[in-house]
Amino acid sequence: SCFDMRIFAEIVDATKMSVEEILEKALSLHHTGADVIDLGCLPDTNFDHLEEAIALLKKYGLKVSVDSANPSELDRAARAGADHLLSLDEKTLEILPDHSAVIPILVPQPHGDLSSLQRAAKIARQRNISVILDPILDPIHFGFAASIARYVALRAMEPEAEIMMGTGNLTELTDADTAGVTAAMLGICSELNIRHLLTVQVSP
Repeated sequence: SCFDMRIFAEIVDATKMSVEEILEKALSLHHTGADVIDLGCLPDTNFDHLEEAIALLKKYGLKVSVDSANPSELDRAARAGADHLLSLDEKTLEILPDHSAVIPILVPQPHGDLSSLQRAAKIARQRNISVILDPILDPIHFGFAASIARYVALRAMEPEAEIMMGTGNLTELTDADTAGVTAAMLGICSELNIRHLLTVQVSP
């Protein structure tokens, strides 16, 4: 009965789904524990109904984040009332106005550069924008151990910061017991006071 982890559950193919299908999936995820519904945008795929989807999910009282590598899609999401944007960096943070109510997830640019992540966090604080920091968890044999070390280092550098961990690169890309893997990662999150978890359910 006592927890402070916020679960972001991603619908990875939201761009290919109708608004009604997105709502059905979102409500299912919410009923099974998701605190925030993350709408995944696919590369080179138009998400013409993005604003409509956000409005409908908000109508049902759901928190919404939008996950895209396209700044213009993230800009549309912010204007449509999304609660969170995944992801911004020190350069793309400029799409949000000062004192924005939108809480972006900030990532390093280039990948793994914690200095850039700290700079982005500093810029956000100066502009009165609340943020969540994510140094990015990498898959096994593609920098997994080093990425764990980045989370430890980031917490040491930013003792008060809100931090996110996306476990999909591990749970979705490792043919192993997902519950056990997730439990171990949650242990790391607990020790480092990482209170935001991005999950995805796609692989069998």
